[in-house]
Amino acid sequence: MKVVFWGKEFFRLKDSLDGAFSGHDILVADPADDRGALGDAEMLVVRPVTVDDALLSRAPALKLVQQWGAGAEGIDLDACSRRGIFACNVPSIGTGNAEGVAEVAFLHMLILAKRFFRAREKLLEGKVYTPPGMALWGKKACVIGLGNVGRSITVRMKAFGMKVTGVNRTLPADHARWGIDTFVTLTDAEKAVKGAKFVVTALALTPETENIVGEPLFRAMDRDAFFINVARGGIVSRQALERALEEEWIAGAGLDVLWEEPHRTDDPFLAHPKVVVTPHIGGVNDASLEGVLRFIAGNAALLAEGKRPMSCLNESGTGRKKS
Repeated sequence: MKVVFWGKEFFRLKDSLDGAFSGHDILVADPADDRGALGDAEMLVVRPVTVDDALLSRAPALKLVQQWGAGAEGIDLDACSRRGIFACNVPSIGTGNAEGVAEVAFLHMLILAKRFFRAREKLLEGKVYTPPGMALWGKKACVIGLGNVGRSITVRMKAFGMKVTGVNRTLPADHARWGIDTFVTLTDAEKAVKGAKFVVTALALTPETENIVGEPLFRAMDRDAFFINVARGGIVSRQALERALEEEWIAGAGLDVLWEEPHRTDDPFLAHPKVVVTPHIGGVNDASLEGVLRFIAGNAALLAEGKRPMSCLNESGTGRKKS
């Protein structure tokens, strides 16, 4: 079966791909010059990109669009269904993805709370015992979005001795298992963030959640609180965050995602003194590489056997072309 990996970033993984997909015809294609790679592709593996009718029309043999990771907002599920193409993602939890994103959320929390860059300045000045930082222990934290990533964050917050408020549309049935002390519905998020020293967003990006974090939420936060986004840039109103920092509604922000990816190197947030930015590295780690590869290779094997792949996002997908 021919499997096409769509994007130049897959070239650096070629050896791993060859090993994991032994027995399949593997091709890494540059979307800017794919040289007809889609013509006989049966499985297309993508990073966050737009997969729409225009792209699908170039792949008449396609049976499966497979997202590399959990966030598949770029895939037009209806377009896939109309063509009888499965659209699947990789479950984030248990593959190293959600776990890695949770760790990066803590990276940002700790850098901000411990004033890491200021501490480096003091170190180079020959000073010790300064600057004083904030302890995570005993603090209230608020996690907005209680999917796999959100719950991976909350359970780690409890290990740090934090008091955790979870925000979601509905209360997860197993919320106690994930260390959630208090639950608040998404419509009341402004109430949930009051008193929290850390507010972390882990929502999926949908038309309903786009720009859901705006001025009302930032105004409701404590002035010494930090905002962390490890979800998608589009969850947050950029203008609202800029104003919140400028007018000191919040103490600072940690961002693993931006509004444009790849980002502009002259983006003002990259040099903002109150903002820590990382280049969307949450799910990029050794464990997730192994876990994602294993899962996608498993779907390739199922597809080759004529079976339904795992983690389908479009239940109407059939894997067969409609006449």
